[in-house]
Amino acid sequence: MTVSRNIHSVHNKYPALFFKSKHRVALPSHLLLTLTAQRTERQMATPSTLVTARLTAVVPRRAPPRVATPTPPVEPYKNNLNCSLNCSHFQTCSGCSHELNLDRPHVLQDVKKFFEENGVKDFSFHSGKLWEWRCRAKLAVRGTPNEPLVGLYQEGTHNVVDIPLCKAHHPRINAAVDLLKQGIAELNIRPYDEDSGFGELRYVQMAVTTYNTSLPLAERYLQGKVQVSLVWNSRDERSPNSGKLFELSNFLWKNAGPGSSMHLIHSVWANFQTTSTNVIFGHKWRHLEGEREFWEHLGGIDASIDPSSFGQANTQAFNSLLRKLQNYVPKGSSVLDLYSGAGVIGLSVAATRKCRSVKCVEINKESKASFEKSLSRLPKTLECAISWHNTDASLEPLHWLEGSDVVIVDPPRKGLHPSLVDALQKVSLSNKKVATKLESSLTRAKNEKRPWILRAREASVQVETGTNLDSDQIWPSTLIYISCGWDSFKEDCRNLVGKNGWHLEKAHAFNFFPGTQSIEVLAIFKRGPSVSLKKKKKKTKKNHS
Repeated sequence: MTVSRNIHSVHNKYPALFFKSKHRVALPSHLLLTLTAQRTERQMATPSTLVTARLTAVVPRRAPPRVATPTPPVEPYKNNLNCSLNCSHFQTCSGCSHELNLDRPHVLQDVKKFFEENGVKDFSFHSGKLWEWRCRAKLAVRGTPNEPLVGLYQEGTHNVVDIPLCKAHHPRINAAVDLLKQGIAELNIRPYDEDSGFGELRYVQMAVTTYNTSLPLAERYLQGKVQVSLVWNSRDERSPNSGKLFELSNFLWKNAGPGSSMHLIHSVWANFQTTSTNVIFGHKWRHLEGEREFWEHLGGIDASIDPSSFGQANTQAFNSLLRKLQNYVPKGSSVLDLYSGAGVIGLSVAATRKCRSVKCVEINKESKASFEKSLSRLPKTLECAISWHNTDASLEPLHWLEGSDVVIVDPPRKGLHPSLVDALQKVSLSNKKVATKLESSLTRAKNEKRPWILRAREASVQVETGTNLDSDQIWPSTLIYISCGWDSFKEDCRNLVGKNGWHLEKAHAFNFFPGTQSIEVLAIFKRGPSVSLKKKKKKTKKNHS
């Protein structure tokens, strides 16, 4: 039986073939594959060179019985080569911190132990994709027009490491970066120089959307399209050097837009930034080419994510987390979503759990547009009062907590603001104590007269329903905490459970960033002490009596 394969495919699977003319590979079904490469110098120069593979069945001799040799105990999954990074940029690029056991980050042992010590016996870990998982990347652009460098800073420096073969990136991001470099060279665009402050292109953000209902579900991920955001070193599109910006945008669209042989680019945006700080984006954005709307299907809803809004890099893992989270929101709940961003979490529970009300609070005003677009895609028959508020919830957290059954928090890496932790500790007291303890705080809140505080309370976006929302003296009984900062989460957790005001009921972790020490945690807290602690107190009382 003779099979023809493209030489690149064979090279990836059998690299030893390119050093020997014959290579024998053991197959599990007692088949030995003999590969014979007949190549000339002319064939070697063409990528379409073919290799002939002859498949021959061979009956192996009976092997002598194996004698088991004792081995020292090892950690599970230790040095699992099947889950290794195998990236040529490892140790020069700062993106990944470890190469082996991508499916079991080192911090996982500490995570599991911590939750067991806090009463969670059925902790679970979800690994997901280990390679090609990153669908959103912010990359620095440095070097020269002829040799541009597009990648990440080397650890502890501002030297950019070029990462064209990144194993974490979605393949479409690497392809878009390659095309961008071609455009930089062809159009003689100067990458930014931090020392002098000169140059035209500072950074690029690549975001992949896999939302394409015309494709079968299994094909959508690999066939994703890339939204390219060019961070340009000028005040706006009227600056003298903006001519090259439009030339570069046109180059990308012409070579990889829908009219090209390879439809790779979803859209092109420009962001204008001139400051000398480490802040990547400026405040001005302009849409240049392609579709203006960027959609992803997450947690059962269509979510709009503008380039200026925060979006999770690992969309598949995030979707898994949302599906798990929804199980802990009782149907008909009143939900408060703090640090809500564009409201993906809040809107997903509104749609899937038939919530009575959902209130989203976010400090970044740029997220409002994405929230409104996502809201417009929700079913028209949904009976849920939904609002989005552009404010800092840490200024008067009790005002936001009142009237909610469930609170969802997804803070930045540094964790919850101390004022929010303090407010959660207060509402965790018994109803009688809450009425006494919070009376003065609520009185001050209701008598608030400062105009900027009153404006912040008003909803920037609001959908009313006919449902009665009498929420006086209702306080959260469930706290759902999503964390990307393990150390800050542990500190917040100790503060919350320290006086038995809250207890941990469930905990899950997700491998959002394979190859790093970061881990995403989903923790479910319930108000009051745990059942086991209540039983202990009852036993103690009986013994004393």
